[in-house]
Amino acid sequence: MPRKKNPRKKGKWKPKCAFDMEQLPQALVMDILSRLPIKSLCNCKYVCKEWLHMIHGPEFARLHLQRSPISILIKTSPPRREQSKLDLIHVESDGSDMRVDRMRFAPLNSIPCYLFQVDLMNSCNGLLCLTESKRDGSLYVCNPILGQYISIPCPDKNRYYSCNFTAIGFSAKTKEYKVVQTSFREYNRSEPVAHIYTIGTGVWRSLGKPPRGGRIPFDSFLHGTLHWIPYASYNYTPQSIQSFDFEREEFRPLPLPPVSLKKSGQYDGFGLGVLKGCILSCVFESNQCKGRSQGTVDMWIMKDYGVQESWTKILVIENLYPDSSYKPIMFLNDVEILMRYRRSVVYYDQETKSLKRTRIVQTQSEFEAFGFCPCFVSLHDVSKGEEVKRIRDKHQAYNILLGRGSSDSACSSVPPNHKSKKLN
Repeated sequence: MPRKKNPRKKGKWKPKCAFDMEQLPQALVMDILSRLPIKSLCNCKYVCKEWLHMIHGPEFARLHLQRSPISILIKTSPPRREQSKLDLIHVESDGSDMRVDRMRFAPLNSIPCYLFQVDLMNSCNGLLCLTESKRDGSLYVCNPILGQYISIPCPDKNRYYSCNFTAIGFSAKTKEYKVVQTSFREYNRSEPVAHIYTIGTGVWRSLGKPPRGGRIPFDSFLHGTLHWIPYASYNYTPQSIQSFDFEREEFRPLPLPPVSLKKSGQYDGFGLGVLKGCILSCVFESNQCKGRSQGTVDMWIMKDYGVQESWTKILVIENLYPDSSYKPIMFLNDVEILMRYRRSVVYYDQETKSLKRTRIVQTQSEFEAFGFCPCFVSLHDVSKGEEVKRIRDKHQAYNILLGRGSSDSACSSVPPNHKSKKLN
């Protein structure tokens, strides 16, 4: 019998499908793509040139940023520093199963220098603020998804040193990204000074004397304002939350939740972050119960920003180890929450009041875990004339030689066998 001719050999052949994506309006395609996870979007860039230009466009970046789900950014710090890794983890849960999708940022392919040389200061609209502490304190604003970064000059090193904190923020009114930094004068460490840098101007401006400093939480930017808990010593009990408004360029205090002080007048620790569009405050306290020490975490959210009476206690977790190492990362749903505890990420179910380990982090090394919202915001739309550098162009041959990701993508996926993990 004569062979049937292969229809694929006659010109262009297309598989049968219910509809053709090319027939859909561009606005509808953009709306569909903006709802996809970041890993799927990185793959969609290779479908066609139209999708590539659409995903890298400013209109899509704004739309996706509004819908981008919170992921977990994890930086590991193993004994061999060159083996440090930066992973982006997307977690979903349906109550009975936890699905984990991982992306690994290739070394020297997503951030401007070796991972062990930088400190992740904070994030704003998916952009990272990095400081290179091991050398001269260089500052960077980076988008690891696109492999872009901006180098920011440091304030006058002859007059100021011993940086207290550095953080990036955004003014919605002027559409400007700014970096604020507090440091100490060379001749008087008791007098901190604050400076601000507006990206695109090339100069630092003085803000005068800032309030008491503290470690800036990675995910504490909300309503154009940066927030932190001030501290002076280990036994210091703060009286308020400190904040910096990037639009008004001024520091101002916010009220703490109405917690009752212990007999000693002190707490074991305070935590601060952003959860569900509200300021989240965690109060850690240890107490004696039946002859042994137990820890408790009280979680409060400020429903109406700036209003003390709107502080609402949403969760109390008891029977914990008596230390303040528990740090909320994200809510999976109304009853499930992920928290970092020492060298693991744990899962707490409010209904069963059970705390379990997860396999989200599979390392015995020290690590940091933050809530992070990845984005496609191009630094070319942010820089306003400043030089934007592409990280992967500089180290492209080096990464291909070592098999650290492709030459076209700033991120590389972890092998498929790590795609989905359940709880222990």
